[in-house]
Amino acid sequence: MKICVTGGTGLVGNAIKIFSDMIDYHTFYYVSKSNADNNYGKGLDLTVLKDVDDYFKRNQFDYIIHLAANVGGLYKNMNGNIEMFNDNILINMNVLTVCNKYNINRGIFCLSSCIYPNNPSRFPMDETMIHESPPHISNEGYAYAKRMLEKQCSHYNKAFNREYICLIPVNLYGKHDYFNLKNGHFIPMIMHRFHRELLLGNELIAYGTGKPLRQFLYVEDFARIILDVLLGDHYNVTTPLICCNDQEYTIKNIVDMIAFYIGIDNDAIHWDTTKSDGCMKKTVTNAKFKSFYPDFQFTPIDKGLEKTYSWFKENYPHIRK
Repeated sequence: MKICVTGGTGLVGNAIKIFSDMIDYHTFYYVSKSNADNNYGKGLDLTVLKDVDDYFKRNQFDYIIHLAANVGGLYKNMNGNIEMFNDNILINMNVLTVCNKYNINRGIFCLSSCIYPNNPSRFPMDETMIHESPPHISNEGYAYAKRMLEKQCSHYNKAFNREYICLIPVNLYGKHDYFNLKNGHFIPMIMHRFHRELLLGNELIAYGTGKPLRQFLYVEDFARIILDVLLGDHYNVTTPLICCNDQEYTIKNIVDMIAFYIGIDNDAIHWDTTKSDGCMKKTVTNAKFKSFYPDFQFTPIDKGLEKTYSWFKENYPHIRK
């Protein structure tokens, strides 16, 4: 069986590669803007329908793992809502169009817990509450595009009897992340910034108050979940599934842990409270996940951060930054 992984050179795509070699009778094709497998000769821009159609027609895939998206941290989202909305709407529409056209019956489509309502009716939020009320204003573009992906998958499932499953991870982190100092997500950005500023002897600055609460998921855990939902027999429905453990942390908790692994005293960190905190709380529940995977073992946050920073240091010249 042939499995197409869009966004194949990113954080989650690289994690899937760790486990895909252990799976018999399946061949994985990792596709990104910079690279497309199977001698395509160039990267694949998923916003261009003709190119997407040509690639899928040529390869006749059996499954899809759709990870590709225009993503970024809080400040990229705040400053680029139009770009985030337009790019992601185009990407998702094109991928779903060709999946249905070339009869790819089953696939995984990646959402995010950041698309949930800013002011929900209750906490923790569950899978039924995605569309309950508006998302936080800071990432409206990305959030609404991902919300539409959930609706698109649902309608393809109903109209064509497809099995397009939306997985909803909380904040992902791990090896092969995007460690950009301006547009990266929180953990890779602060890890890179503290590492760099410590070497340069500069002031160590974290943004906001440190009070917002967040949930985190080590990327290799998410990769295992994706592959089991797609190819296993544990998850036998097609409705969305939140992927997370039971833990929640303040931003300051995470900053302090990262500082520890880098070798920084917490007292040396200055908090710039003029910068936005974003959404203060967006807690989601893993009750549904535990009902299907009661024995799943998650990587503890301290071990995940230690592994991530160790990989970051060893691969610094070559990391995505």
